[in-house]
Amino acid sequence: MKKIIPILLLCIILLASCGSSKSKTEYKTDVSVNEIAKSILDVTNIDTLSQADEGWVALNIPIDLALCEESAIFVNTTSSSDMFGVFKASSEENANMLYDQAKAYLKNLKDNWMSEYLADQFPKIENAVAKKCGLYVTFLIFDDNVRDNAEKEFVSALEVK
Repeated sequence: MKKIIPILLLCIILLASCGSSKSKTEYKTDVSVNEIAKSILDVTNIDTLSQADEGWVALNIPIDLALCEESAIFVNTTSSSDMFGVFKASSEENANMLYDQAKAYLKNLKDNWMSEYLADQFPKIENAVAKKCGLYVTFLIFDDNVRDNAEKEFVSALEVK
């Protein structure tokens, strides 16, 4: 019995140390924003999404594009709130700031949505997500299943396998 207890303790310690050593996901740094945006457009299957110009973005999206090497924002040309943005930051610090700005933008949309205005679109706003993978940031405003597919596509385009 005296020999079994130390062996059991050693096994427990070894198992605990294996569980705590999570491998950190690595992300690519050389994927173009347009390539990622095209992948997202392909999985959304929404043909009314159109790339917004910098003037529109400056007036409507409070995200500092000076933090980016590249960016692309797509908006729906109909009365739908479908929209997404993809940003490649120029540094890890800038990626963190872009991510915070994207989350703040989505929170602001949710907090200020007028329920009488396109009430059927509110669930998209309420369930919108921001995601960061290395130097890349996205925000996604879609129906749940489309958003989930777009998020998977974003991550898949950037994960080093």
